[in-house]
Amino acid sequence: MKRLTTWVVIAALLLVAADAAAKAKVHRAIGGTNIVPVGLSIDASYDQRFDGFVPGYKVINVAVINQSFNIIFLNPEKDRWGIKLADGSKAITAIHDLRRSAPKAWSELNDKSKDLLAYPLFIPVGARQVIDLFVPESVDAAKFNELTIYIKSLDTKLEIMARQ
Repeated sequence: MKRLTTWVVIAALLLVAADAAAKAKVHRAIGGTNIVPVGLSIDASYDQRFDGFVPGYKVINVAVINQSFNIIFLNPEKDRWGIKLADGSKAITAIHDLRRSAPKAWSELNDKSKDLLAYPLFIPVGARQVIDLFVPESVDAAKFNELTIYIKSLDTKLEIMARQ
């Protein structure tokens, strides 16, 4: 009986571990295509016309479409966004929430700009949302070709090859 109990406990632990490993999965996709396991379609682009809009930063525009049947909750403190450049240089952490990460730059924006650039707290079912990312002006954003995202509420990392 003791041996059976031990095997049941081990099996349960393995199932829990397998479930946790499945949740922290990495999904790779080409920009604009539906990422079926999470129900999102994401693409991003860089437009040099926005350089200088936020002093000290270049802007990467990310379009997200929630094609799932769930609200996607975003977390300004725990979500992570980044970009990779085509030249193979190290990944660059992008700022997704200027209010918290660059308060000086945030304070220089007018109220309308703050409304447009604020990091959303959720993406409703069926919604299209633009999320602006900010990288230092020293980054050659024209070489940007991949977006990396970790969304805490989904416990999922996404790697998106941009189509720009």
